[in-house]
Amino acid sequence: MYIFRLAAAGWIVSALAAQSQPDTAAILGKVSQVYSNAKQYRFAMKKTGEEAGSLEIAVQKPNRFRFEADGRVIDGADDLGKVTMVSDGGSAWNFLAETQQYTRKKTTLPLLDTEPPEITPETFALQADAVFLTRYAEMAKAVEHARLLRQEIAQGANCFVIELQAPLPGYRDTYTWWVDARRFVILREDTKPVSSRRPASSVVYTFAAIDEPLPENLFHFTPPPGARQVERLE
Repeated sequence: MYIFRLAAAGWIVSALAAQSQPDTAAILGKVSQVYSNAKQYRFAMKKTGEEAGSLEIAVQKPNRFRFEADGRVIDGADDLGKVTMVSDGGSAWNFLAETQQYTRKKTTLPLLDTEPPEITPETFALQADAVFLTRYAEMAKAVEHARLLRQEIAQGANCFVIELQAPLPGYRDTYTWWVDARRFVILREDTKPVSSRRPASSVVYTFAAIDEPLPENLFHFTPPPGARQVERLE
């Protein structure tokens, strides 16, 4: 009888432990849902490794945004120093801090180097979706290539730490995500390239908000003292 009680107690403990273990597929499913359905978002990040630098972006669909980048942080883009791009839905401003020049047009600079020299704010917002939302939403669907490593505190939040080997063209590296356990927003992403010729990289989100209120002043641009308006940026 004593042995039976011990066995029963062990079974109960094992069952409770299994119930409390977070389900990786469920976690990634919520991540995919959050990033798939976003109407507005705001991120601030610091990147190390490939294309190191800092970046801030806020988007309110379909055509309002603010984008500030310092360093070579956009895929394949030239290093232009600090770039600021703002759209209020009617006008778009492009500002280069290095030359203290800005333009005000109906078009803006591309987010990706494969696009034409000037694009509409609507196209910019779609491009931003591909980089900052769709990529995560689609990678999170690769649950058969993911595993939960642990839980820990990151950026002041309780996070699930998940490793993925996403079988997507262009994304065959190994990724580690720190997922906010409350909001299911990614707060950090480490990348281990499949090629040894590429350095490992990390993206730390110092601010991440999806479908939370955005300040109105984000979508307005006030030229700094000494800046001059030009027809085309040098």
